[in-house]
Amino acid sequence: MAKDIDRLSGQGRLVIVAGMQFGSEGKGEIVSHLAPVMSLGVRTGKPNAGHTNYFHGVKFVMRQIPCAWVNPIAKLIIGVGAVISLPLLLEEIKLIERYLPIRRRLYIDHRAHIIQDEHIERESQGDLVARIGSCSATAREGIGTATAAKVLRERSCVLARDVPELRPYCIDTVDLINTALDQGQYVLLEGTQGFGLSLEHGYFPFVTSHDTSTSALAASIGVNHADFNTDVIGVVRTFPIRVAGNSGPFDPDSKEVSWRWPERFARVKTRERSKRAKTDITEYTSVTKKVRRVATFSREGFRRACQVNRPTEIALTFADYLDWAVHETERITPRIETFIEIIEEIAEVPVTLVKTGPKTTVDFDPYRRNILRRLAI
Repeated sequence: MAKDIDRLSGQGRLVIVAGMQFGSEGKGEIVSHLAPVMSLGVRTGKPNAGHTNYFHGVKFVMRQIPCAWVNPIAKLIIGVGAVISLPLLLEEIKLIERYLPIRRRLYIDHRAHIIQDEHIERESQGDLVARIGSCSATAREGIGTATAAKVLRERSCVLARDVPELRPYCIDTVDLINTALDQGQYVLLEGTQGFGLSLEHGYFPFVTSHDTSTSALAASIGVNHADFNTDVIGVVRTFPIRVAGNSGPFDPDSKEVSWRWPERFARVKTRERSKRAKTDITEYTSVTKKVRRVATFSREGFRRACQVNRPTEIALTFADYLDWAVHETERITPRIETFIEIIEEIAEVPVTLVKTGPKTTVDFDPYRRNILRRLAI
């Protein structure tokens, strides 16, 4: 049934930023770019995903707190579906407080689960290591074990409301988010990992411990996105990556290559005299600092991601891997334009944001300004 436009016209707007491949698509910087026009920034999921963003030239890798923290007046929410590493979260709060106040605008759902020491120990011992190690490149930080304990409803589970340090932040975030949307506010939902790692839709068993699709992301914060005006920003890389180790296959029409392949394709060496160019494009995982695996772009994988996630706009990242000359021209080059045409043909929606390098995002068909216009109406 089609949405009743009149019913939705007075509602707020839910903006979901979702990875369309295997993670590390650059979602953190897209979130930071959109954050200034948002009232709430929400993150769910688990701390095995590091989202990179920049604030006044300083690089941050956030694993728990939403990247929308760069907006000093946005409320920051860790949703009901989150699994929390307490030491990591407290460290991130302390870090951000050096730059912007956060304690009075951070909200944690009181039902979010906490990773305990026993989860980390169990994940590092015996048969569990053998089983996990045989099918994934797990970080072995207790995340999978904590998730399993939640699913098994173990009585030993600890919730956020049980932790003294977190009680000042604990509320019913489902009510907070839905009330904000009912009042016409803008909510930015920051997806973690990527569609190719989805427990339901990925290459099982080389997947993460939850569904990463947009509908599942909305459900994990207690929102029925069909009841609100919803935009889905599908974030896609020019060259998809998987984490190091036994992390599973790429899509069938994709070929795994070395990092020298995109380097040669982008003609990095011929542009290395540019003062702004970084000539070594080898990537490392945000959390474990291991060399990522890289492959050529998969049209079929992207088509499938669009079919399930139904993006309304596409954000293209790592466009400089197509043509390093973009660092000199600061404009979209013909080679990048050709790739954008391919993306738009598959997705049947426009590419509205293009990232041409760290800290550089181009409003190609400026979605952010479209949001500003909507807010002014």
